[in-house]
Amino acid sequence: MKIETKHLFLLFNFTLCFFFVHFQDLTVFIKEKAVKIDKIDCLNDEVYHLLSSFKMIMVGEVHGTNEPAAFVSALTKLMASHGDSVQVGLEIPSRQMTSYLNLHSDSSIYHSDFFISDSNDGRASKVWANLICELNKSPGVRVFFYDINDGDCRNPGERDSVMYLKIKNQILAHMAWKTITLSGNLHNMLLPYKEKTKMALYLTRDNLLNYSNKICSLNHYYQNGTMLNNTGNGLELHQVNNSLSVYSTAVDYENYLLLFPANTMNRYSGIYFTRNVTAAMMTSN
Repeated sequence: MKIETKHLFLLFNFTLCFFFVHFQDLTVFIKEKAVKIDKIDCLNDEVYHLLSSFKMIMVGEVHGTNEPAAFVSALTKLMASHGDSVQVGLEIPSRQMTSYLNLHSDSSIYHSDFFISDSNDGRASKVWANLICELNKSPGVRVFFYDINDGDCRNPGERDSVMYLKIKNQILAHMAWKTITLSGNLHNMLLPYKEKTKMALYLTRDNLLNYSNKICSLNHYYQNGTMLNNTGNGLELHQVNNSLSVYSTAVDYENYLLLFPANTMNRYSGIYFTRNVTAAMMTSN
C-alpha cells in the first residue's frame, strides 16, 4: 500500500491555511489552544476533559510509526480510569486474528496470521501487537478488528464503506461505550479525498448513529524523525523533517493535542503532535 505522505502533508497545510488566513493567526491559535502532553504513555486529566465529550475518537497515522499506537494505548487507559467502558478498533482483518480471538493470550497475538506474515505497509508492527497485549489486560476495555477480509468487497473502492459498516455494528452493540479507532490517516478523513468518501465521513453521515458532532478525528503530526513505510518500493526507512511548520514552531511543547474550531470544515478535527516520530519495527523481523 503506497503512502502519499508528502501529498497529504501539503494538502493538510493548505486546508488549514485556508481557514487561518494569516500565518500569525494560526500561531496565536496554537499557543492559546494546544494542550500540552508531558508523557505520551501517561495522559493527564486535561486531555480527558478535552476529549471526554466525544463518543468516538479516530486516530490516523502514517503506518510504520510508534507514536500513534502509544497515544491510543494511553488514551484508552485514561478513559477507562475515569469509569468509561472503551472498545478499540484496529485496521486489521478479523480473520487474520483468529488465533487471538479464540485464545486472547499474548502469544496468540504474535502467532496470528496478521503478525507472522511479511508486512508491506507497516501495520504488522511490534507496537501494534504490544498495543493489543496491553489493552487485552485492561479492565473495561475490549479490542475489535474492522479491516476487510477476503471476499468482503467486490472492488478495492468499497473498502472504506465496508470498514465503516463494521465499526457501526460495533458501536450499535455497545452504544454506552466510548469507541477509539486506529487507522491509516486517509481513512479517518472527515471530507472526501480524491472525490471518494472515507470511513470517518460515512460515520458522521450515518443518521442512525447520529454521531456528526460526537466524532473527534485526529491526525498525527510531527516535526522530524524516521518512519518505516511504503512509498512505492516496499517497506523502507524514511527520514522526515517538518521543522519549519507552524505546528513545530508555535510552541515548544514536545507533544500536544490541538482541536480546530468546530465551525470550520476540515479534514480532521485536530492533530496529535509529537516533536519526534520514530520508525516501528515489524514483528516478522
